[in-house]
Amino acid sequence: MHYILVLLVILFARAQAQPPGDTLRLNDLVLEALRNNPELKAFEYNRDVMEMRVEGTGLLDDPELTYMRDEMRNFRWGEAMNSRIGLMQRIPFPGKLATQSAIAEIQAEHAHHEHMEKANEVLAKLRSAYFELWFAQQSIALNRENARLLQKFTTIAQTRFGVGETPQQDVLKAYVEIARLDNQLVELRRQERTAKAMLRALLARPESDTLGIAVISENTIELPPQDTLQVLARRFRGMLLHDSLSVEEGREMLSLARKGYLPDFALGVEYATPPGKNLHFWTVSATLSLPFTPWGLKRTGARVEEATIAIDRATETLKNARNMVRSNINALYVKAQAVREQLWNYSSVIIPQSERALQASMIAYQTGKTDFLMLIDAYRTLVELSMEKLMLRMQFEQTIAELKREVGYAGIFDVQPERN
Repeated sequence: MHYILVLLVILFARAQAQPPGDTLRLNDLVLEALRNNPELKAFEYNRDVMEMRVEGTGLLDDPELTYMRDEMRNFRWGEAMNSRIGLMQRIPFPGKLATQSAIAEIQAEHAHHEHMEKANEVLAKLRSAYFELWFAQQSIALNRENARLLQKFTTIAQTRFGVGETPQQDVLKAYVEIARLDNQLVELRRQERTAKAMLRALLARPESDTLGIAVISENTIELPPQDTLQVLARRFRGMLLHDSLSVEEGREMLSLARKGYLPDFALGVEYATPPGKNLHFWTVSATLSLPFTPWGLKRTGARVEEATIAIDRATETLKNARNMVRSNINALYVKAQAVREQLWNYSSVIIPQSERALQASMIAYQTGKTDFLMLIDAYRTLVELSMEKLMLRMQFEQTIAELKREVGYAGIFDVQPERN
């Protein structure tokens, strides 16, 4: 709960600082999803229900009020020998109600952690869809830039064909490449619509909402130390907190089961008046349950054994969850580092060299020192590498989104170390 509230406050402050326009800010969408996502709202209501349930647990049962007219001959009301009014209150052995309250509080805390885990899941889907939208839109922009570049090639080929310096097939090849770009654009538009549909569903927006342009920072974020992520996961990951509480809940259930060997009580008071007589009688009674019968001991023993096994099961489930989270963080961390290193190579070496190679090929083609096939080959290489770079950036951001989900606390990624 505190994590969600802190995240809401931080993101609200950032949203206030964002300029208006068609730009689609991820922080704004995160804030909106936390407010409006229907699935997340359902978990919020479940959390509220469990919190309200705590208020009604650990209380005494309702007392029993009885009214009797005994020794009536032939059910004649006026001929009853006595009129009796009694009040009976059942009282569990001391400690049973407190244990029931502790179990209810743990179950309410379970609902809170389930809500946290669902928030992690929803936000991970939101971030992934957002970066898919960014990739589709950037790819569309790259596609249009490539189309303009190809148009330039076509103009050069037509000019050289007009003076007889190149065959007509060069012009036709340029037209084929433009047609391929148009075909690619159809698929990119589909990807953009798919990503927007997912975002609208997660944000509970209407189908008519066109959303906007997704943007990300030019630079990739610095990764916190891996050990820090592991520590934060044990502290903030809803699933781990849930499974840890399951062990504690099992211990409380075992304590309650063992209290089944202890007797419960009942206290009563009765007021009796014989009809037609100026007499009044008071009766006080006390009862004690006997959980020591063979069948009672067997029933309680089975409950104790069941609770003991449940603790073992919860303990192993927690161990497995911690192992899986630790493994996932390690794998995602290594993947993010590898992808970032690849991105650096693309930005610093591969793409610049490919651009220079294309520029050299275009100059060589204009001067007749190379053929159109070599120019198209250099162009295709640059296009493929540029798309690969966009894909890698999307993969990096989606990997970070998955890391945020595994850790359960996204704030650590928002604090970037100062660069020297």
